[in-house]
Amino acid sequence: MKMKKIFKKISDIFEKIPIISYALIAFIKTFLIAVISIAVLYLILWKTGVYAILETALDLKYNSPIVIAPIYIFLALFIISFTIGFLMYFHRYKRRKSKSAFYTAIAPAFNQKK
Repeated sequence: MKMKKIFKKISDIFEKIPIISYALIAFIKTFLIAVISIAVLYLILWKTGVYAILETALDLKYNSPIVIAPIYIFLALFIISFTIGFLMYFHRYKRRKSKSAFYTAIAPAFNQKK
C-alpha cells in the first residue's frame, strides 16, 4: 500500500510539473542506451582479447583522461539537452499572450515544417 501512495505522489508531481517528467525520461533513456552500448562494447572487446591489450597499453586508472573524458562529455551533453528542453518547455507551456523579442527570434526554429 505504501508503494502505491508513493507512486501516486510521484505521478501527481509529474502531472503538475511536466518538465521534470521530460528531463527524467530523457535522462533515463540516454543512460540506458549508454550503459547497454558500453556493456556490449566491453563484452566484444573482452571476448576477443583486445580489452586486455588496451588496458595495459592505455594504463586505465580512475584518473585517466580516457575514463574521465566520457564523463565530462556526458555531463556537458546533459546540460545542453536540459537547457534546450527547458527553453522548449517554456516556449510551449509558459509563454505570455503578447509576443516578446525572444519569441520572435526563436519561434521560426520551432515552427519549421519537417
